[in-house]
Amino acid sequence: MTADAVPAPPRRRTVRRLVVDAVVAALFTVVVDGYYLWISPPWNSFYPSSSTVAQLVMLSPLSLVLLRRRPEVPAVVLTGASILATPVGEPLPVLACAALAMFFLGLGRPRRQAALSALVVLAIPIVRHLVSFGPFDYLNAELPPAWSSTLLVCAGLAVSAAAGGFVRSRGWTSAALGNQLLRLLDDPVFRTWLDGVVAAGLVVLVVRELQNDPVGGDWTDAQQWVLLVAAAAPASLAVRRKIPEIPLLALAATCLLVYPLAQTQWVLITAFALALYSIGVHRTWWKSALYAGTTLIALRVISWLLHDGAAARLVVDGLYSVSDRRMAELLHRIWPVWLSASLALAWATGLLTRLALQNRRAAQREAALVQKTQEQEQLQVLLEGRSQIARDLHDVVAHAVNLMVIQAETGPDLIARGDQDVLAGFQRIGDAGRRALGELDRMLSALRDADGVPDPELTPQPGLSDLRRLVEDVAHDGLTVELDVHGDTELAPTGHQLAAYRLVQEALTNVVRHAEATKVVVMLEVLADELRVEVSDNGHGFDPEVARTGGRHGLAGMRERVRIHHGTLTIDAAPGRGTTIAARIPLAAEASR
Repeated sequence: MTADAVPAPPRRRTVRRLVVDAVVAALFTVVVDGYYLWISPPWNSFYPSSSTVAQLVMLSPLSLVLLRRRPEVPAVVLTGASILATPVGEPLPVLACAALAMFFLGLGRPRRQAALSALVVLAIPIVRHLVSFGPFDYLNAELPPAWSSTLLVCAGLAVSAAAGGFVRSRGWTSAALGNQLLRLLDDPVFRTWLDGVVAAGLVVLVVRELQNDPVGGDWTDAQQWVLLVAAAAPASLAVRRKIPEIPLLALAATCLLVYPLAQTQWVLITAFALALYSIGVHRTWWKSALYAGTTLIALRVISWLLHDGAAARLVVDGLYSVSDRRMAELLHRIWPVWLSASLALAWATGLLTRLALQNRRAAQREAALVQKTQEQEQLQVLLEGRSQIARDLHDVVAHAVNLMVIQAETGPDLIARGDQDVLAGFQRIGDAGRRALGELDRMLSALRDADGVPDPELTPQPGLSDLRRLVEDVAHDGLTVELDVHGDTELAPTGHQLAAYRLVQEALTNVVRHAEATKVVVMLEVLADELRVEVSDNGHGFDPEVARTGGRHGLAGMRERVRIHHGTLTIDAAPGRGTTIAARIPLAAEASR
């Protein structure tokens, strides 16, 4: 894949977004159709094409399935549907959907493309007054005030598009506001108060609905206890998060009780939809599907079983005080299948919300895991750096202090020889101390520097070219040190040179401290693909296994330095004979990395 290629979104995420858009479009369609069928039924036989107009207008909200991907399509479709509905009935529901599409048009499209699409949409209401529509003659009728209504429609749609563009320009579509809202909704105290407020508000709305006469019935025909149950049922939503089964059963039973008397029980239906939504959010998908499906099917089955017969008459007579003619009418009112199907959308929305919340929690856990992993990696790097500094400090301090101790112990012998030897001994002590202090300053400067950059004025790290001075510092009258170098030392990388220098330094320090040797041979060979280091002495030797378990940090530091560069370290020693330390550090691996 080239640098300019954009990977396709995961198929599962694309399908999920499509399902969400389809559910939203279906919900808007149900709301608009419910408004036109029950609240403001406009379609009649006065217009010859009323059935065609009804189908076009009532199916137009389905175009909202393209709201996020192609908002210009639902904007054109819904604006045209509002023009078809204006002479027949109230176009506000369809115009509201068109305004939503215009908002997303300004929100999701570049400024120039959104402006051109908005001009096309705004031209639709004006074209209606300029072109004669043969199939829809009623559109040509003069409807005062036609031009003022057209201007209001265009202004509303233009404002919606401009509002979407303004929100986009301000960057308010970022996830910051959404994350704050989600954190607020995660607060258990806030959710408890919110559920209580919603439940109390629905109770008030139900009481307000009971004060008005429903379409097709009269609340005075119901028993008082039925009205009390209907008014108190939404209060069960206060426990919709903890025990969502309670509001589901309570509201389902209440809707079934009052449906024969009042088919337009919109507040109770809304509360029932919220209960179905809650069961989808707060229960596993198979449990919620079982509970919601069983409840919605049971409403239809129970209503059908009680729609006629002696048992049904006894039930209706216990619920309502109506005449025989009125009772016969109520007995034939069966819970409709379309209402159960519409309420099933609320459960589907809850299920999608649950999936979204699970994805959000998984993303949060993944982000926390990534952050923890990064912190652990940083800590590991810090520990490795501290271990490296500890090894360098050990090498520097041990080597320098041992040299100073040896020179100080030879002081009496030097005094007997003369002033010049005494001065030379003190000079060697001073040189060793100054070099030790210089290397300590260089290593500790990384700790003092906030950026981790060493002070360029300090002495650079020692390399293979400094071995000769190291050998000269260690050598004295009782110890002869020979240095044998083969190859170009500059070919070795800086890290390899430092490792070899520290290895020789530690080996010589051990010879001075423990071996009691009289001769040491240091051999260095730089090949094209390998760096070889060997330090041999004629001291009394030691047992490597005992040294490994006896806390010999110098030997452990040697092994670690060589291991870092993927090399091998061999220690050949035994009590009573000399010691040979050999290291082989590959150079090709470092160059290839």
